[in-house]
Amino acid sequence: MANLFFRPAELLSEIEALRRLAEGFLAPRSFQLEQLADDIQGLVTNKSGKVKMEIPENRPLRTRLSIGEFEPADKKTQRRVFAEVTGIWEIEAASHKLGNPNRPGKKVKPTLLIGFTGLASTVITIFDEKPTEPIVCWKMELGDANSPGCFFHTFASADHGFPVPRHPNMFPTPMSAIGFALGELFQEGWEQLVSGATDPPQRWRSIQGKRLKALFKWQMKLATEATASPWFAIKAAKPAPEIFV
Repeated sequence: MANLFFRPAELLSEIEALRRLAEGFLAPRSFQLEQLADDIQGLVTNKSGKVKMEIPENRPLRTRLSIGEFEPADKKTQRRVFAEVTGIWEIEAASHKLGNPNRPGKKVKPTLLIGFTGLASTVITIFDEKPTEPIVCWKMELGDANSPGCFFHTFASADHGFPVPRHPNMFPTPMSAIGFALGELFQEGWEQLVSGATDPPQRWRSIQGKRLKALFKWQMKLATEATASPWFAIKAAKPAPEIFV
């Protein structure tokens, strides 16, 4: 059973929007985001199946240099850094019946959905240009039934065998995690781009906004109904797989 469902068309739209938005922020020989779309499209074409969607360590998605762009304009610095993104996400395509809570008696047809079924980890590493040394590494993951932290969490421990603290995050897909990294390294440039009026930023805002509202609504309900610590209620809860559908 999948931990989290997405509509294939939305994932493909998210990848395409990110691909077009990120062009000016990626290094020339970076991993190509179209390859993620190919994995999903293959599942859609076959109407079933499983695949490990991957950005491999030997061919990471790499940003261009950020020359002080990780700071706002009033905090000038010439430090030169870049990011590499890798990861692996186990996904499957299968048909599921999604009922309408407002019309519980209505018959529904099965809908093809993409489910995240197991390992779902996005690793973002920031490097100094010279010498080329890692500064920090973020690991963004989706939890499972036995996860001790929030279902959506990040840790930045140098020792991945000691993944504490597990910070809650709000980035359920590798694309949203990549968008977060670009926003951190290119503060003003990325904000200006995703605030634009053309199709890619509008599409990006629509998808990310829909998910954020669903996530906040779920967390607000948990905090409101908590009988002990609201934080532990959120930490222990697992969202319904269809929360973003």
